[in-house]
Amino acid sequence: MAEYWDLYDGAGQLTGEKHLRGTAVPEGRFHKVVHIWIQNSKGELLMQKRSDIVDNCPGEWAATGGSVQAGEEPLSTAVRELSEELGLTVSAKELRYCLMVQRKDAFCYVYVLKKDVPAESLSLQKCEVAAAEWMTLEQVDRMVTERTMHRYVYRELLDAYLK
Repeated sequence: MAEYWDLYDGAGQLTGEKHLRGTAVPEGRFHKVVHIWIQNSKGELLMQKRSDIVDNCPGEWAATGGSVQAGEEPLSTAVRELSEELGLTVSAKELRYCLMVQRKDAFCYVYVLKKDVPAESLSLQKCEVAAAEWMTLEQVDRMVTERTMHRYVYRELLDAYLK
């Protein structure tokens, strides 16, 4: 089934245009995406290895996330993506909005979920996620440097929200 995204102008205003996933976002237009950083009571982050068959960043370690579908809001997308990719059921109240980062063709809404979940209890969406592991902040830093982790602009997030 085709997936469509709402498009926004550079000021974040809805344009009324719909965009088909998998095609290039027109210049000067943006769609919305979410990233969810899950942190346990030990301060570790639950990172997922992207499947080798996904179009965007195959085989890289990353935070949970995805695109906001047409008519959807970022918060409900975050709840949906956690369920789809990890089999993790959470309420919107459990997610803490942190910041929005403007990227080349997307407005990225970043959320934090503080939750202790055994990695082995997750139900991974195999077409999207190959593995999930708890990692220390030092491991994440090292993997970003080694380029085995998706290169987030995440230092502000770690310093401000993941303490």
